[in-house]
Amino acid sequence: MTPTAQHAAQDALTRLTAALDDMLTLPTGTLDRDDIDHAVRSAYALGNRLDAVKLRLVRAALDRTTDGTVTDLLATTPVNLSRPQARKDVAAARHTDPDVPWDQGIGGLRGDRGSLARLGAQLTTGNTTLAHVHSAVTALRSIPTTLRRGTIDVEVEMAPGELVWTTKRRSDLLDGFLATVTATQPLATSTEVLGELLTRLDPDRVDRGYRDLEPDTTSRRALTFTRHHGMLRMSVDLDEHAGVIVRAAVDAASRPDPTNGADSAEPDTRSTMQRRHDGLVELVTTGAHHPANATDPVVAHKATVVLRATLNDTGTVNVGTASVDGHGPVSAATARAVTCDADVSVAVPDRLGRPRSLHTLDRHATPAQRLLVAERDRGCTAPGCGAPAWACHYHHVIHWADGGPTSIENLILLCGRHHRALHAGRLEARFGEDGLPETRTLHRHLGRLADPGPWTRNDHPGLLQAARELAATLQRDDPPDHSAAA
Repeated sequence: MTPTAQHAAQDALTRLTAALDDMLTLPTGTLDRDDIDHAVRSAYALGNRLDAVKLRLVRAALDRTTDGTVTDLLATTPVNLSRPQARKDVAAARHTDPDVPWDQGIGGLRGDRGSLARLGAQLTTGNTTLAHVHSAVTALRSIPTTLRRGTIDVEVEMAPGELVWTTKRRSDLLDGFLATVTATQPLATSTEVLGELLTRLDPDRVDRGYRDLEPDTTSRRALTFTRHHGMLRMSVDLDEHAGVIVRAAVDAASRPDPTNGADSAEPDTRSTMQRRHDGLVELVTTGAHHPANATDPVVAHKATVVLRATLNDTGTVNVGTASVDGHGPVSAATARAVTCDADVSVAVPDRLGRPRSLHTLDRHATPAQRLLVAERDRGCTAPGCGAPAWACHYHHVIHWADGGPTSIENLILLCGRHHRALHAGRLEARFGEDGLPETRTLHRHLGRLADPGPWTRNDHPGLLQAARELAATLQRDDPPDHSAAA
């Protein structure tokens, strides 16, 4: 490094240190909520940019010495990273190098170096995190070399209605997908989308991860129930194949409720074990299962509830008179939730309170309606939720008990926890001007509504579909017939 460059680097670090000292001594007690929110977002974005600076300096070190030496540097005082973390940073620095020329060969001049340059640019601008980069590097290394290197012919839109064939590097397609689709998503969503991409590219990769598929493990499977201090204890021994399926399902159903953030008046205070309990019960009680075929996107069936209530002239439940067998009178809000969520039969009493007639409420969507709603929403419509259509309830946006019709213009998909959140007043749903559903969170403070979130579309199903389409493109064996297209 020349003296001028050394002086500039030292001067930049000195000014950065001074700015950090100013922030650490800032009197935050005088800031209002909006100021704090802006400062937190800005500080984290700057932290992401600082991570990009670190990777740039690591790349400079890699140009002068070996990977092992740089790893030793990061794993010793004063950096003190763990060696696995140090190796991740070294790999991230190589993959995000923006200055690697390509020699038209299968791997380029330096293999995979620079293969995630666009994702690295997102980190440089503060729009993604180093954790996203690490996740992308791990995913990229899991993709077979033949699918992530070399070139492929793809069709691109040069102007509205003008499609042309062009040659693209496979690594550019992957980098573009990671930089534009997953980089700006929450890390959990990004990881799930990457998992979908990897599974589509290599369906057997999960099977190869099994450590034990011996018949003896299957023979030891068991499920027992015992009573324990007023509780019912369930003990399960699962073979690894079943364990992978059950654990994935329970984990997906037991995520913390995003509508109850730490700043909410009602945060999700359940422990991990309690959330797993609730998730398992949710899966069992809703009877969630995969559709029998691609044309039957099943929405889970519900339990049957018998309401004692009077009926309005329109045949809907008079929610102010409702009670539930074995439970007693219920509030109007609970009656609306029950008529939305369960298979309901209404026992209409006579003047002495004795059941006079039993009515089964005809408010369920037809198979055609269920198919159309599932195809439109693809899954839970709450922002960031990845629950698929088969694990969702269908909800009347205008409650059926309030006269809302059972039509695709009034039905949306919500998973169990978001459906409960909606009926608890923590989530709100509507149809936008274009006829597509959107939701927003409702934060409450001391029982009063405060600062509802923005109306948001759930783009999670679209992200998964984009991953599937990219996988199909990368797996194409034969070049397309351009003359036929012309």
